Amino acid sequence: MTTDQRKELALRIARLAVTSRLQDLSLFTQEGEVQRGSSILAVLERLDPGTYLIGAGPYTQGMHLLLGDETVLGRLATPLEEPRDQAVDIFVNDAPAFQPREVSRVHAVIMRTHDSSHEEYWLLDRGSTCGTYVNGEKLAPSPAQSLDDIGRIGRKLNHADVISLGPSHVNVFVLVDLKSN
Repeated sequence: MTTDQRKELALRIARLAVTSRLQDLSLFTQEGEVQRGSSILAVLERLDPGTYLIGAGPYTQGMHLLLGDETVLGRLATPLEEPRDQAVDIFVNDAPAFQPREVSRVHAVIMRTHDSSHEEYWLLDRGSTCGTYVNGEKLAPSPAQSLDDIGRIGRKLNHADVISLGPSHVNVFVLVDLKSN
């Protein structure tokens, strides 16, 4: 493939990316908020009891049951980055032009603490480039090494808290506790 052919292909892919996003937005707005809300309610009513992280952004869509004591949020390496040997449990596809926008490869972690009476979930920023937010409030990057550090540098999560990976609030999740309902 020649350089000119590569350039033309790159422009074609870039145009398709814009066109498909605009088409998706058009379909999304045509559907209407009430219809989307009804569809989400139908899914919520069928979920098993538990604590979920529900993605509500264009790159975070999905329902993730939080089963482990540690759940890492991040993204895959782009073709221009060196891969790392770091586990990520919930992937955010925040590289719309094959370049990351706001989500770091290991962006944040949700830690579960529990004793005989109850569970708590804590969010910690893992040194992300663009920050981690809960209900619009930015967390400090945390070098927590043990559970004792969580209360000092993490943020305790409650039902319906909104977690954003980055300041644009595009990559958002909602913590949903379906155990007590």
